[in-house]
Amino acid sequence: MAFEPLQTDEKLTAKTKPAKDMDDAMLAGCTGFVVTSLLSYALVVWPFFVFTESERGQVLALCAALGMIPSVILGIVAARKFGLAGGFGYLGGAMAVAVFLYLRIQQSFLAAMAKQAPAPDYPDVLNLLVPTGWIIQALIVLVVFVPKGEYESEKLTSQP
Repeated sequence: MAFEPLQTDEKLTAKTKPAKDMDDAMLAGCTGFVVTSLLSYALVVWPFFVFTESERGQVLALCAALGMIPSVILGIVAARKFGLAGGFGYLGGAMAVAVFLYLRIQQSFLAAMAKQAPAPDYPDVLNLLVPTGWIIQALIVLVVFVPKGEYESEKLTSQP
């Protein structure tokens, strides 16, 4: 009768570390990607629904502090824990955040032009700088905090 996980009759005196299974690695990577992207998006977006006067620079800065700082911390942790999957999950969430930020800031300027809201007290160039900066910082988190061994292809075993 074969002994698990070696599938041999040989008895070993020390415990052996099981080889990485491809299915487990895929499940962990996919879970890390999805959870990181959704959580990073939710962390950045929630302050904009609580503090709705986003045409004021102070409110925009407050929303950034309350949402973006925890999201960056999440991105760093996810990149370290899940490797490339967590890093790219954070980048995916950052892209969704960039679209949200662009539309939210653009909404402030359009409402001011329609005379429905006061004019924003920050320059129009922030409409592109804030989302672009957010994606750039996500790329920096990805490159800096993903463990270096993740860039090399690992040998995973697939069970028949």
